[in-house]
Amino acid sequence: MTDSKNEQATPTAVFDPTKLETVNAGKDYPMEPEDFKKLFHHNCYCEMAHINKKGFPIVTPMFYVVRDEEVWVSSIRKHRHKVMDLEQNPKVSVCIHNDGANLRHQKAILVIGHAEVSSEDAVMREIHWAILDKYWSEVKGEEQRQTAFNAIHTPLRAVIRIVPEKTLNWDFGKMVDAYTPGVWFHEAYELSEKFI
Repeated sequence: MTDSKNEQATPTAVFDPTKLETVNAGKDYPMEPEDFKKLFHHNCYCEMAHINKKGFPIVTPMFYVVRDEEVWVSSIRKHRHKVMDLEQNPKVSVCIHNDGANLRHQKAILVIGHAEVSSEDAVMREIHWAILDKYWSEVKGEEQRQTAFNAIHTPLRAVIRIVPEKTLNWDFGKMVDAYTPGVWFHEAYELSEKFI
């Protein structure tokens, strides 16, 4: 999916050192509401940060879904430390961002809050089906879908609700007076072609 059809004449970026040094990106350059909604609900890039038992910040890429305007992720309770760590220290943050390899297209959302770990079967089923539908669209047919679901929805899993205390978002294109509407531009793919 691409929003590049929304691009008109590309504005020329303005690099003002004073402005860039004093910028409060989340306050001064928030995303447009429509861009925020698309990125928050439909994006695939998500990293979750938590504190491990030794006090180190740990950042992990996660599959995520939005339920009731909150971020939910899934992990394995027994073999992944993050669930145990979050039960000891629920402070967490989640960054959802696009693949904007060009500064003018970089947009991001940061959710800061606390985690609530759940093993409630009905909630886990809802979240796991949503993750399957979002990230494995190529899984077709009821039998194949059920097999994939059974691999995700196991007794050792738990789902993690991110209860927001603060949500920030920013649009880097606005920082350099080069805002372009849209969320997905596929520049990371184009950039990687130079190296492959």
